[in-house]
Amino acid sequence: MSIRLRLYLSYLAMAFVPLILLILLMLMILHNSGVKDIRELVNVQMEERFNQASVYGEFSYIIRNDPGKLEERSYVESMQNRLSEHSAGLILEKNGKVIEVSPFLTELAPDEDWAAIADNYPSEHRFRYYPFSSNGMEFQYPDGSSGRAVLLHRTAAYPRFWHPLSLSITLVIIALTGLMLTYFVSWRIIKPLQLLRKAALRIKEGELDQSLDINGVCGKGSVNEIAQVGSAFEEMRVRLKESIDQSLQYEENRKQLLSHISHDLKTPISAIKGYVEGIMDGIASTDEMKQRYIATIYRKASDMDQLIDELFLFSKLDLHKVAYDFKIVDMSRFVEDFMDEQRFELDKEGIALHCRSLTHAELFVAADLDKLNRVFVNIIGNSVKYMAHQQAEGKAISVTIKDGGDNEVWIIVEDTGPGIDAEDLPHIFDRFYRAEQSRNSETGGSGLGLAIVKQIMEGHGGSVQAQSAAGGGAAITLKLPKYKDSKAVTGHEGDSDH
Repeated sequence: MSIRLRLYLSYLAMAFVPLILLILLMLMILHNSGVKDIRELVNVQMEERFNQASVYGEFSYIIRNDPGKLEERSYVESMQNRLSEHSAGLILEKNGKVIEVSPFLTELAPDEDWAAIADNYPSEHRFRYYPFSSNGMEFQYPDGSSGRAVLLHRTAAYPRFWHPLSLSITLVIIALTGLMLTYFVSWRIIKPLQLLRKAALRIKEGELDQSLDINGVCGKGSVNEIAQVGSAFEEMRVRLKESIDQSLQYEENRKQLLSHISHDLKTPISAIKGYVEGIMDGIASTDEMKQRYIATIYRKASDMDQLIDELFLFSKLDLHKVAYDFKIVDMSRFVEDFMDEQRFELDKEGIALHCRSLTHAELFVAADLDKLNRVFVNIIGNSVKYMAHQQAEGKAISVTIKDGGDNEVWIIVEDTGPGIDAEDLPHIFDRFYRAEQSRNSETGGSGLGLAIVKQIMEGHGGSVQAQSAAGGGAAITLKLPKYKDSKAVTGHEGDSDH
C-alpha cells in the first residue's frame, strides 16, 4: 500500500472511527440501562412529559375547584406516588410553612431547604445533577389559610454532568484515535527511514557487506514509496560494492601486470645487452659470430615488440575499450579459408593441419573477423610452441566445425602435443599463467595469448573451454552463438548491427 493511500485512509479513520466508537459506547450504555431501542428512550421521555402535564393539569383543577382535598392525607399520598412515577414531586405550604414534600424529592436531596425552593418558583433546580423545573400555584384552604403548591418535574433523563462528560469522552476518543493512527502510520514511515539512515552511515564508513532488509520493516512484497527507495538503495549498495571490488581487482591486476611486465621485459633486455656487450668487447670476432649475435638481438627485440602488442591489446580488452566490427559470416567457410592460409606455414614446421566440417548446413554467426583471426592465431601458435620439441612424425593440428545445438556453433582445435596437466586446466586462460612445459626460452610465451582468446570470445557472447585428450594432446573448444536472422544474409558475409 502506498504512503499516500495510507495517509488518506488514516485521515478518513480519524474522522469516522471516533464517531463509530461513540455510537458503540452509547449503544452499550443504553443496553445496560435496559433500553433496547433508541426510539424507546425518546418515546419514554415524551410519554413522561405528557404524564407530568396530565397529572399537573388534574392537580391544577383540584386546587381551583376543591382545595380541601389537599388536606386529605390519602389523596395527597396518591398524588405524590403518581408524580414520583413520572419523575416529579410536590411541595405544599400552608401559611408560609412547608407541610408536605414528595418522598421522591427528599430521597434525591434530603438536606434541601424546601421552603426557599418553594418561594423561588418558577425557576430551575438541580438535584443530584438532574435538572428540575418548578411551577407553582397559590390558593386558599377552606378554613381561609393561604396555601401554595409547587410542582418540581425532571426535565432530562440524564444528569447535567452527562453533557460535559460525553463531550470529554468524545474528545478523549478523538485524541486517542488520532494518536494511535498517527503512531502506527508514522512508525511505518519513520522506522524504514531510520533503517535507511543507519545503512547510509554504514556505507559512509565503508561497510558494504551488510544488506538492507527493507521488506522486513515495510512488509514482504510491499510496493510503497519507501520500499521502492529501500530497494533502490540496496541496489545502489550492491553496485557500489561490485564497483569497489572491481576497482580493487583492477588494482591487484595492475600490480600483477607491472610485476609480469617487469619480469618479461627484463629477460630479453638482459639478453640484448649481453649480446651487444659481446660485440662491443670483441667477443664476436668473426663476421659469422657477429651475424649470429645480431640475429639473436633482432629476435629478442621482435619478442619484446610482440609482448608489448599483446599487453596493449589485453589491457584494452580488459577495460572493454575495444570496438567490435561485427559481420555476419558462415563459420564453416571462414575457418576453412583461414586454415588454408595457415597450412603453408605449418608445413614448414612439420605440422599437418586437418580441417573438416561435420555439417553441410550454413552456420552463421555475428563476428569481428580480425578478432577471430587473432583467436585462431593465438590458439594455433600455442599448439606449435608445445609441439616444438616433438619428433616431426605425428605432429598435427585438427580443426573441427560442428553444430553444437542450443543455438551454438562449436570450433574444436586439437593438437598432438604433450597435453595439459589436470592442475593447469582451470588456469590456462588466466592472464600471465604459464604451464611448466612452456617456462623456457624456446617455448615460453607472454602468458597472455589464451587470456586474450577468452576476452575476445566473451566479447562475442561466446565462451572457450580446454581439455586434455586421453591419448595425449590438448583440445580447445570455441563456442559462438548462432545468428538468428540468417535468412536475410546473401553471399559469403554481410554487415550486422549486433
